[in-house]
Amino acid sequence: MKLNLGKIAFAALVIPAGLGLFSCESEDENPISESETQASLKATAAHPNSDSSESGRFTLSGFTVNEFMVGTQNVEMKYYTSADLVTGIDLGGIQLKTALNAELQSSSSQEKTLTLLSNGETKISLVGEGSTPKGNYKEVSFSLYKAQSSEDPMYQKSLFITGEINGKSTQFWTETEKVIEATAESESGIEVENNTELLLSFEMEKLFADVDFSTATDANNDGKIEISPNSPDGNSEILVQIEANIENSVVLKKR
Repeated sequence: MKLNLGKIAFAALVIPAGLGLFSCESEDENPISESETQASLKATAAHPNSDSSESGRFTLSGFTVNEFMVGTQNVEMKYYTSADLVTGIDLGGIQLKTALNAELQSSSSQEKTLTLLSNGETKISLVGEGSTPKGNYKEVSFSLYKAQSSEDPMYQKSLFITGEINGKSTQFWTETEKVIEATAESESGIEVENNTELLLSFEMEKLFADVDFSTATDANNDGKIEISPNSPDGNSEILVQIEANIENSVVLKKR
């Protein structure tokens, strides 16, 4: 059998070229991942225009607040990539990315009970920390979470506030597990790089907006005002108003 030297030579030229094309296609299908940085997500309560008492507690709308706790889970973080921002495209035309599988998002998504106020003093609680893509973070959403252990002070409560109304011990809580979306104050979001600390700020003035605590009653005369689902004291209008305020009361900030 005679070998066709021309065909062999042609194959020798074509095969390497084909391998080169295959290599390029593989690189395109597996682009280099975005650069990451270490960051943390924390939470606190803010009451900038409240009247402070000597004990350090503050009063808003007639409610002197002492303790504030909230349960969170299922955090989702959305951001603009640095590359998208430098293109000059209007922000409305840029699609937000989600920090899927990032350590920061995974850590923050675990069920947690956060203390935001204790003895009237503001506290900063860690939600999560770890590596996350660099970029400008615009939104952080999370679900309110009610504790399932009967030994937990947050048992069957997703948001719990204690204090006083007209000198009478008061408790507010809700069982709702709705999704809350905290948006950054800046349209371009918060730049995250080099160990940035993000902050979920629960704005107390927004939480208590349009609430008249002077109407709160102790209907069963047990010496305590309860504002909660199925409360023996009633106060359902106050409960409904605060629950409606929760969604717009949390702001994403940089600490």
